[in-house]
Amino acid sequence: MMDLLLTEDWDLTLDLNGNIAVCEAPYSIAQQAANEIKLFEGEGWYDRSQGTPHFAKTLGVNSNLGLIRNVLLDRVNGVDDVFRSDIDMYIDSSRVLHGNIFITSKSGEMINVVY
Repeated sequence: MMDLLLTEDWDLTLDLNGNIAVCEAPYSIAQQAANEIKLFEGEGWYDRSQGTPHFAKTLGVNSNLGLIRNVLLDRVNGVDDVFRSDIDMYIDSSRVLHGNIFITSKSGEMINVVY
């Protein structure tokens, strides 16, 4: 699976030949999983069903970590080539959610996404 390679600022970057850089699995799987979590539902340019329903389920309501965990796992497990995933997460004293997503790809590769 190939994808466009994005920078830490979620921008395109160029390869050594000046072409738009691409990446392959397992990095592309990790990047797509992170994108599903960061993207708000309905904001996808070509596919409005992509993204996480933050407004409907996780923000502005008294959500619990179990609900947030299930919503995030649902989005990650919907990424192509993801066989299964698990999440280890916590909220710090500033109320910021942190954690790791552990992905097993359909080919058996183990991928870790830190958020």
